Amino acid sequence: MKTKLLLLLVFILPIVAIAQGRSRQILNGRVVADSLKVEGLSVYNVSSNIGAVTDKEGGFTIYARPKDTLFFSSVTYRSVRLVLTERDVLEKPLIIRLDVNYIMLDEVVITPRTLTGQLDKDSKKTKTMLITSGIDSYKVIETDIPRPKANVNTALPSSVTGSTLTGVNFGEVYKLVFKKRKRKDAGEIYGTKDAKPFSVAVKERFTYYFFTQMLKIPKEEIGLFLNFCDKGKESYALLDPKKEFELTDYLVGKSKEYLEKDK
Repeated sequence: MKTKLLLLLVFILPIVAIAQGRSRQILNGRVVADSLKVEGLSVYNVSSNIGAVTDKEGGFTIYARPKDTLFFSSVTYRSVRLVLTERDVLEKPLIIRLDVNYIMLDEVVITPRTLTGQLDKDSKKTKTMLITSGIDSYKVIETDIPRPKANVNTALPSSVTGSTLTGVNFGEVYKLVFKKRKRKDAGEIYGTKDAKPFSVAVKERFTYYFFTQMLKIPKEEIGLFLNFCDKGKESYALLDPKKEFELTDYLVGKSKEYLEKDK
C-alpha cells in the first residue's frame, strides 16, 4: 500500500509543478460594445502588473495565462474584471463585451429663453457684460520686454526644457527617487527613495506591442520616449496601481508629442 502511494506521488508532483510554472503567452482579444468603436480602453493584467490599450477596432494583445485576472476600464464603458480560464486562453481572438456607462440626468429644465438657432436674433436677446482690465493692450505690445539669456540644450525637446530658449533643470528631471511617507487622510503616497525609476517601472508594466503598435514608438527609441515622459513627481505619482487608466492616457498623449517633435 505504501509503495503504491509513493508511486502515485512521484507521478503527480511533476504534473503539479509543470502546471504551476506555466509561463504566460500572448493573448489576442477584441473588445466590443454594441455598434460603438472601443478605442483607447485600458486592459490591465492584475496578476502580472502588465497593461495594454485597445486599438481602433477594439483589439489588444497582452501576456496572460489561465487564472490571471484581466481588468478592462474606461470612462465611457462599465469596468469589467475577468478571471481567465483554459478556454479563454485558447480562443483566437477572445471576445469581451462591454456595456456603455450611461449617465442619467436627475432633471432637465426648459425655460422660455430657449435659443432659436438664429444668431442675429439670439444675440440681441442675450445680455452681455463688458469685461476690461484697464490695461492698454497697444502699449503692452509695443513694450520691449527684456528676456534672460540661457544656454540651450538642443538635444532635449522643448516639453522637457520648458521652452526652446531656456536651459534644463536637471534637478527636477532626474528626481527619480522619492521617500514614502504617510498621508493622514489618504494612506500611503508614492515617492522615489528605494523605488525603481519611472522608465524602468513603466517598461516592466507594459508590453513591447503596446509601445510599438499602439503608440507607434520604434523599439530602439522606447528608452528615449520614457525619459521624455518622465516629469519627476508628477509622472511618478501615476505609477500608483489605482491610477492605471490615468497612466495609460498620459503615455498615449506623450507619444503624440514625442512623434511630432522631430517632424
